[in-house]
Amino acid sequence: MTVEPMCTRCFGVLSPDDVVEADGTGVAHIDCRRPRDLTHDERSLLYGYCWAHPIGCPECGRGFRLFELGATYYKRTCCPHCGFDLIERVRDHLYTCPLSPEVMRRRVREARETAGKLVKQAREFPDRADVLMREAEVAATALRDAMKESATEGWRRIIQAKLRDGRLPHDNIPATIPGSPDDGSACGVCERPLANHEAMKLIDCGASAIPLHTDCFELWNEERHNFKSTA
Repeated sequence: MTVEPMCTRCFGVLSPDDVVEADGTGVAHIDCRRPRDLTHDERSLLYGYCWAHPIGCPECGRGFRLFELGATYYKRTCCPHCGFDLIERVRDHLYTCPLSPEVMRRRVREARETAGKLVKQAREFPDRADVLMREAEVAATALRDAMKESATEGWRRIIQAKLRDGRLPHDNIPATIPGSPDDGSACGVCERPLANHEAMKLIDCGASAIPLHTDCFELWNEERHNFKSTA
């Protein structure tokens, strides 16, 4: 009898198309709310190399740039005109775009395929799940090390854009910003949810506060000073 692997966080059945990661002795969605969203590494490729590239919507026939994709957390791969989900079309672009390094495109694709195999093999061979997860973690670590430098530059460009349009503040910031436990919110820089093992920084904006991953906070803090000095 085939055992259906379940996410250790939301307890939903895992699909080979889901974006997953190792979680203790099990497998979990990276984001249970959008289990088939772009992976973090795919987003690094998008922000690092393809941010301004054109794309067309097969539903409404209109064209736009990738940076015009829905800005909200739940619509961030949707057509800005009709709301059609373009995630597979965006993936096709990321995996074939000749303007990004071929070796990175291949590694990002392999990392996603490895995650799919992890779910499939966890279903067929549950007694080997721990070995498979360790293999997946090694592959993911190697990929992230290779992409770290280009991804950082991509996040800087995103922060600069958000500083310009006011989505991130650049002045009247308290001298001390303490860290705090995560609350499941989406980071104001990368829009990924703050996982239960991560600390966050809360940027006080008066009536509201913007949560940031600590790495994203450091990049934002550097860029806001540069922005302030050139504004």
